[in-house]
Amino acid sequence: MNNILYELHFNWSSCLILFIPLLVGLGFFFCFKWYPAQNPGVNIKGAHGYVGYIFFKWLGWIVGVFCFLLFVSILVAHIGDYSEKKNAINNDQVLVVEGYVEKYHAMPFEGHDTEYFEINGVYFEYSNFELYNGYNRPACYGGVVTENGQYLKIKYVTDITGKNIILYIERIE
Repeated sequence: MNNILYELHFNWSSCLILFIPLLVGLGFFFCFKWYPAQNPGVNIKGAHGYVGYIFFKWLGWIVGVFCFLLFVSILVAHIGDYSEKKNAINNDQVLVVEGYVEKYHAMPFEGHDTEYFEINGVYFEYSNFELYNGYNRPACYGGVVTENGQYLKIKYVTDITGKNIILYIERIE
């Protein structure tokens, strides 16, 4: 009997952190709207504080646009990475290893470590603190790889750093 334990899916939770630069950018972008409301008349040329208003206005625009572009570029890269990995699975352009989990090391609940194991000499390492498309859920947070001796079939790709990214896990019984 075969049980699919994990299949690659788009991880929206890893996109949530991207909203931090977006929110910071919006804060700076609208700073020049807030500044005159707190200091009436400051947006009139020659008024006391006008130079500060202009400074905040330009700072808001520059930081706001930079943060927005950063948000968009990282989001596009994340979606592109997912699409590339999904296409690799759909076109069977993945590496496959099947065997017993060996040298399993669980990540402690407190974190500050990674979870790793080997199957037939192929090393896998992950942590839920890493944001990428692929399997990264340790056993202490409900992960499916939990101990030595599990017989699994894993489909994976190797990224440019040489790290094996798990895209599919199936338990073979």
